[in-house]
Amino acid sequence: MATLYVASTETFVGKSATCVGLLDRARRDGLIAGYMKPVSVSVTRTEGAVLDEDAEFIRKHFGLTDPLEKLTPVLVTQRVVESIIRGQGVDFAKRLNEAYLSVSRDKDLVILEGANHWAEGSLVDLSADQVSDMLQAPVLLITRYRTTLALDAILAVQRYLGDRLLGVLINSIDEPQLDFVRARLVPFLEKRGIPVFATLTQDPQLAGVTVADLHEHLGGQLIGNPAWSNKLIEHLLIGAMGADAALSHFRRRTNKAVFTGGDRIDLQLAALETSTSALVLTGNIRPAPAVLDRAEDREVPIILVTDDTLTTVERAEGIFGHVRFKQDAKIARFTELLDQNFDFARLYDELGLVVG
Repeated sequence: MATLYVASTETFVGKSATCVGLLDRARRDGLIAGYMKPVSVSVTRTEGAVLDEDAEFIRKHFGLTDPLEKLTPVLVTQRVVESIIRGQGVDFAKRLNEAYLSVSRDKDLVILEGANHWAEGSLVDLSADQVSDMLQAPVLLITRYRTTLALDAILAVQRYLGDRLLGVLINSIDEPQLDFVRARLVPFLEKRGIPVFATLTQDPQLAGVTVADLHEHLGGQLIGNPAWSNKLIEHLLIGAMGADAALSHFRRRTNKAVFTGGDRIDLQLAALETSTSALVLTGNIRPAPAVLDRAEDREVPIILVTDDTLTTVERAEGIFGHVRFKQDAKIARFTELLDQNFDFARLYDELGLVVG
């Protein structure tokens, strides 16, 4: 039986997506694969329950039979924190080990999803390095690439883990930087003894959000058929120019949300002549009948908010990349990217798994 700990040094780098993709591929390759999130500080309270939403989603998505309390044995709630501060700590390591033994029984592979970043879990003595050491689980590090400073985090993790760092997946690389990463950074890391299992470009479909996600984040009134809320938004554009320049400006981006004042009827109509997923009208000004009619024809929902345009755009930017990985289209797309780019044969060989 093999175990793999999927870790990251920051939030929202694709850790949950990677766990889903690895589990999906392992099952298609004939392996009996299990899943755990040993420590969670991202706890959600529902009626009668406290749970980790990512773990609950993965359990349902794959039809896992293990109870949720085994998949997420250590939930660091405010009550737990207060108990530790009062000196009333629980033996969380024992709880985790018992859950791991239960989940790993009769499995070929167990995927362990790390916490949001490297240090989380330290309060209960179960940070990423402590968990991987306790369970003797090699670590696959997921990291986002923006600049060469990404190397600092990778090398720092290697110093912590040594041989337990199995390798890295470099995610969210801007297309113009991809050749440099593959030609220069990958050989550099390989020479340092850090295998690179995949280099993935920034994908608009994965970074995008639905109209429903944006509406939930911004609040306000949604005008239009609720079914249109499933449309994907890949870009945000501000409409603040003259009417003559509007069409060429809006044609530069597809599947976009256009933010403009509720009184700018000319810009709203121009946006509706291009590939627009949603109109966000600011200033709490209701759209004119002509705009409503054209939006109906093009099946474009309208979100009406009270804030000004710049404030609304700043708020909207905060949701991009921060939407949990729970949409079928995103799961299918990321799984496809892994199939095309991830070196599964090398991973299985490193873990001692025989497939096929």
